[in-house]
Amino acid sequence: MTSEAIDDALAERGWTVLDLPDPRPVFAARDRLLERLRATLPPLERLEDYHRFATDDDVHVATLHDLASYYWEQDLGRTIVTANLDVVRRVAGLDLQIQRRPYLRAVRPHHPGDASPLHRDTYYGASPYEVSFVIPFTDMSDAGALCVISGSHLEPDERYPFAQQQSPDVAIRSRKHELGFPYAPRLLDASLTARTERVPVRVGQALVFGLSLVHGGGVNTATTTRFSTDIRVVNALAPVRLS
Repeated sequence: MTSEAIDDALAERGWTVLDLPDPRPVFAARDRLLERLRATLPPLERLEDYHRFATDDDVHVATLHDLASYYWEQDLGRTIVTANLDVVRRVAGLDLQIQRRPYLRAVRPHHPGDASPLHRDTYYGASPYEVSFVIPFTDMSDAGALCVISGSHLEPDERYPFAQQQSPDVAIRSRKHELGFPYAPRLLDASLTARTERVPVRVGQALVFGLSLVHGGGVNTATTTRFSTDIRVVNALAPVRLS
């Protein structure tokens, strides 16, 4: 995809899917995550089958937090970005700041609590100048892909009012909070799901969008677990959001 095509897609839809020029670190990270999981789930042969062994929600959170901690300690997210720096810079500019602890997601089939509902990251203090690279470690089919509302990044917040709630199972600095689940979620109207579309992404690709785009994990209706990472980058010279 040319730079012009990337710019056009991000400007008009707010998102695009890119083929990573060097997907090797993604496959290497996938293998290392699987090896780590096998230490506690010995029968596991594929990340896609994770849900068969992590059926208990508490066990799932503990296992995923351990796996995410390993992912952060080994700096696997930065390795992926560094290997694909040209395309990342094409999107965000030359002077980059990269998320130190990228989120690691494991969304089991038909577990609504594993995925985030529709939201705008800017509602949680993120900068509209930040860009998220969602990079799958398992193929995201149409049934298990993320949901987006194309063009929503161009619309004002008034078009997407939210109701804030207190999460019953996420406390500040808890394991789930560190995994990216909000302790006080700002929920958009459920009727907006009628406007969403799912974006399939294969291993070796990345779904890229700005953080003002309305998006969400959605319930994974596939038959396999969806593993992915979302890595945020921002140009170091971008304006700082103070409010």
